[in-house]
Amino acid sequence: MSRKLTPGFRRHPRVADRMTSAHIDLVQQSLAAERSGNAARALELHTSVPALDLRSRHNLLLAQLASLGEDLPDWVWARWIAYQAIRCEDPGTETGTMQRLALKHVLETFHHDQLADCHADGGDPIRVVAWVASESWLFHQLLVHELGGLDRFVDELATGRLAEHAALARSWVGAPLSGHLVGPALPGGRLCVEDLAAGSWTEVLDLGARSHAGDSGWVLGRLVPSGVDDLLMFDTPPIAVPERVARDVAEAQPWTVVTEALNEGRLVERHFMRADHELVTDVPSIDLLRVGTPRADLERVTAQLRAGRDEIPRAAFRILRRAVDGALPDDDAPHVAAAVLQPAARADARRLLVREGQHDVWTRWAGLVHEPARGLLLDFAEAGRAAG
Repeated sequence: MSRKLTPGFRRHPRVADRMTSAHIDLVQQSLAAERSGNAARALELHTSVPALDLRSRHNLLLAQLASLGEDLPDWVWARWIAYQAIRCEDPGTETGTMQRLALKHVLETFHHDQLADCHADGGDPIRVVAWVASESWLFHQLLVHELGGLDRFVDELATGRLAEHAALARSWVGAPLSGHLVGPALPGGRLCVEDLAAGSWTEVLDLGARSHAGDSGWVLGRLVPSGVDDLLMFDTPPIAVPERVARDVAEAQPWTVVTEALNEGRLVERHFMRADHELVTDVPSIDLLRVGTPRADLERVTAQLRAGRDEIPRAAFRILRRAVDGALPDDDAPHVAAAVLQPAARADARRLLVREGQHDVWTRWAGLVHEPARGLLLDFAEAGRAAG
């Protein structure tokens, strides 16, 4: 089979073996639709290929983007561009060449233990390669920023609306990787973050980065323009690290510090792997389960999730129900935003939770978050007014 397939097919031969020439054509059309910024068309084509897993993270992201329509904030377009650069392994393109070089470097430098364990156990190293390409925060950061994958992807492969919305993404090029301390949430959907390299505190777009900061609040990440009120934001959800590592990264060569910390055991390689890649929020979907599930039920519901039951939309709906009932503090606004961005939960909430007299409740929550979640919550508010 030709490598002109969608990203990752070379690393999933069992899927490739089930693909007919017609399916391959549909995959290529879906990829072209993604790169033109047409999530709805890409989703339609993607779901028409029987060999593809409709429960995959990629399919869920396409469904989420498609449900939001075309009027997306520029920071969502920028994240979508970066995500597609990560997935691009097209032969004959500079972006694809960089993707393969970055993957090789990261496997040899940061994830070599996984490959060694795989070989020792007689496993399939292709699975490790696919896992790293899909989930490694280190790989994503190296490719998109240090190797210029974001810029190259825009130049080579972005078309249509995706290319038209590329200006903010280009402004992210050159943003340094640094250590930060995530502080308290502020009114109006803002988050207080200390930039250790600059030695100052700043207000950033609050998309839920505190979900990744752990108990101490020390993280690695890049602050980039958000396009919203001159606020910065994390280009992708940051990674929790010990304070010493955060400070060392801010003061020295970041990749040297990270490599040494991994070699010395001060960082754990698996902590840089993320199954829940997010574009329209910084809140990982698994965190919705924690916030949206009663403590007594959490173990049972988590087991059901692992068994294949789609528990995330159910948890998101429960968060929205608690929000309208006044059972959530304002600090949970990023979780409310992430919940309403779940298409199934949003549809259920629109049908079951929007009632007369609730206009002010939904409007208040909308004032604590940013687009695209803000518009969805305001839609609830207007529906509640109309119901009256």
